[in-house]
Amino acid sequence: MNKKTTIITLVLILILLIFGFFIFRSRSETTDNSKATANNPTVLQRDEKEPNFLLDGFPIDKVPLYKMDKISSSKIFVNTDPKNISEFNETKFAYFNVVLETNASKEEFLNYYKKLFESPITDEYENENMVKGKIGEYKVSAAHYESGNNGYIQVHLPDYADESLNEYYMDFPKIIEANEGLVEHEKSYGLLNQSGGQTEYTKYFTVIDSGDKDNDGKDDVDEFLVLETKYKNQFQEKTEYSYDEKTGTMKWQDGGYDSTLSISRDHGRIYLMLRKGLDK
Repeated sequence: MNKKTTIITLVLILILLIFGFFIFRSRSETTDNSKATANNPTVLQRDEKEPNFLLDGFPIDKVPLYKMDKISSSKIFVNTDPKNISEFNETKFAYFNVVLETNASKEEFLNYYKKLFESPITDEYENENMVKGKIGEYKVSAAHYESGNNGYIQVHLPDYADESLNEYYMDFPKIIEANEGLVEHEKSYGLLNQSGGQTEYTKYFTVIDSGDKDNDGKDDVDEFLVLETKYKNQFQEKTEYSYDEKTGTMKWQDGGYDSTLSISRDHGRIYLMLRKGLDK
């Protein structure tokens, strides 16, 4: 074997050794990553064949979903009702709400978030089913009840008036318009893991009582009767329309949405809920 042939042979052997090294390294990294994912209970794992029921924008990197089997629902709420107080004793707030099925026990679940909190938030009266704390810019509550395998996570945003929240409501059908006698106080958008997957919009409006302006000892206007008549006229021609006089519940279908309107004198509110399948 001459010198030139020897050099060529050595070069080929070197190339094969380098090639084999990179194959081994690649397989090793894949195995290590698989083990890391399997051993890390906070990793959000999804079946790519199934819809993703976690809303875009949820800070999963800061607030993992502990030992999650599946997401039952995830929603974003914006509430400006001065009579409504958040989990953190605040008015005017926005938050993500996630319901998940977890294979963690109640103790495991709550202890995980306790350790995750950068600082705990305590109430005057302790709730054994819930823990609260701060993670970065977010106020977070985690709850678990021993009677089931559901975990409940609320992530409160630092600014309820953040304009980026508008993107969740861009497609909200304009069915009820607020006015001086009807004030919008909460809206939500969510994804529901049921009936093959659904989107859901909700709103509630506070009905303003105009009172007794002529001072005869009686209300001048029955606002709820006015609204009831208005909505009957507005929706009675819709597909599958119905109205339950006792409960004040009106239902119909329109634009692919199953629509429910509740006229609640007891609460002083009008509730609206719209649901549509993800395939519609």
